[in-house]
Amino acid sequence: MLHTTVDKDLELESSLPDYCPDISRLIRVDCVPVIESSEINGEKCVVVGKIICNMIYETDYKNKVKSAVFEKDFTHNFDVPMQNSVDPVPEVTTRCAHISCKMLSPRKFIIKSRVELNLDVFASTVMKTADTESGDNTFYKTVEISYEKKLKPCNEEFDFEEEIPLMQNEKSVGEIVYGNIRLQPPQVTVTGNDAHIKTNAVIKLLYEAENSDNELIMSTKILPLVMTMSNLDINEENRISVSLSVPKEKLSIELDTYGENRVIRAEFTAFAKAAIAEKVNETVATDMFSSDCLHKTENATVNLLMAATEFDRTFAIDTEITPDRTIIAPLFDTDITINELKAEQSEGGVVISGTYTVSILGLTNEGVESFDFTGEFSEFITADFPMGVGSIEVSLYPFDYTSTMMSDGNISLRIIINAKIRAYTEEMKTFISTIISQDPLAKEKESYSVVYYYPSKTDSLWTIAKKYYVNPSAIKAANPNTFDENDMPKIGTRMVLIKK
Repeated sequence: MLHTTVDKDLELESSLPDYCPDISRLIRVDCVPVIESSEINGEKCVVVGKIICNMIYETDYKNKVKSAVFEKDFTHNFDVPMQNSVDPVPEVTTRCAHISCKMLSPRKFIIKSRVELNLDVFASTVMKTADTESGDNTFYKTVEISYEKKLKPCNEEFDFEEEIPLMQNEKSVGEIVYGNIRLQPPQVTVTGNDAHIKTNAVIKLLYEAENSDNELIMSTKILPLVMTMSNLDINEENRISVSLSVPKEKLSIELDTYGENRVIRAEFTAFAKAAIAEKVNETVATDMFSSDCLHKTENATVNLLMAATEFDRTFAIDTEITPDRTIIAPLFDTDITINELKAEQSEGGVVISGTYTVSILGLTNEGVESFDFTGEFSEFITADFPMGVGSIEVSLYPFDYTSTMMSDGNISLRIIINAKIRAYTEEMKTFISTIISQDPLAKEKESYSVVYYYPSKTDSLWTIAKKYYVNPSAIKAANPNTFDENDMPKIGTRMVLIKK
C-alpha cells in the first residue's frame, strides 16, 4: 500500500562515565539503530527505536584504548493515508547512513547520526464484490482469485547467558576494550503452530592481553543458538520469515578452573520478529445477467501479488583497499555494511547491485586507527523464475570475509555475501464490484419460447446464456454432450434453448 523512506537526524550530547579515563584521541564511533516497535494509529505510523553508539578512543593514560557505549531513544511519525484500506501491517527497516562526532572537551562530545528509516505498509483494500448468491434468476460468471495477506507480526525476546572459553593459543584477558554480538540470518522450520529458529551468534571481543603493554587481541567466537516461537497463527499454506536483532548485550570475563581470565561471558537478548503472510482464496464475479432485468455494473481492477519462490544464494565481492597509513599488524576488526541495494530481473536470473562500506580497525605507527572505504558491486544470480514473476525482493547479509596484507601496504579483501531472494507473481484481475442499477426486461424477452441455435467459433456456454437470458445449467441439461470440459460448444451442433 505504501513505501517511503526518510532520513532522521539525531543528536546525542553526552559525557564519559566517571569510571572512564579522558579521551586523548578519538578512533571510531559506530552507530547501530534498533527498531523497538511500529504501530499504526489512525493515519499515522508511530515508529519507536533507539541508536546504540559505541565509541572507541585512545586515553590520556599510557595511550591505552578504551570504549564506551551510549544510547538515545527516538520516535518518528509517518503519514499513512488509509483510504479504503483495512488491517494495515507496517514493516520498518533501518540503517545508519552517516555519523560524526565533535569533541567539546576531553570528556564531553556530540554525536550526530543520520538514520535511514524505510517503511512498507501492507494492507487489504476494501473493495466491494458482487454477491454471487443473490437472486434466483440472476447468473454469474465467477473466477477464483488468490493473493497474499500480511498478518500482524509476532515478536518474542529470548535471553541468553553463555560462557565460551578462549582457545589454547589465545592469551588471557587483561581488560576488555570493546565487544559486540551479531546474529546471522536464521533458518526457520515450522511444526504445527511453532516456528523453530536456528542461527549463529557472532561474538567479537577486542581485549588487552594480560600483563602486557597495550597488546591488543581480537577474538571471534561463533555460538549456535536455537529458539522456538510457539502458538503462531500459521498453517501449511502460510509463509513465514523471521528477522533477528540484539537490543541488549553485555560481555565480561570470568575465571576458568585454573583461576585465569580465559572465559568470555556473553549476556544478551535476541529479538525475533516473525512476519507471516497467509494465502487468501476468494470467488468473484467477472460477468452477470438476469432473466428478469438488465443490470448496470461497475468493475474494479486489482493487482494480485503472490510469493512464487524463495531461495538463498552466496556470492563474493573481491576488492583491494588502500589505507591512508600502513597497517603494521593483522587487522583487529573488519565491518561490512550494505548501503544502497537494487535487484532487477534478467534473462536466466536476477542482477543484484549496490554499494557497500568497509570499516577496518588496525594498528599503524600512530596507534590504533580506523579507516572507511566505499565500493560498488554487481552480481548476476542464476535463477529459474516461474512465469508471471513481476517483482523481486532481495536482502543481503555479509557473513564472512578474508583479508590479506599485501607487500605494498594494500589490503586484499574477499567478502562473502548471503543473498535471500524472494520472487512475486503479479496478476491483474477485473471483476464486478458494484451493481449500480437494474431495469426490468422488456416483455417480449419474458415470453415463453423455444430457440434453435447453431453455435459459432466465438461462442461459449456463458455468451449463449447471456445472449438469450437463459440459465446456463438449463442449457447444458437440454443439450447433453454438446459442451466440452471448458464449456465450449461443438461447432455445427443444433442446440435447443427454452426461454421462459
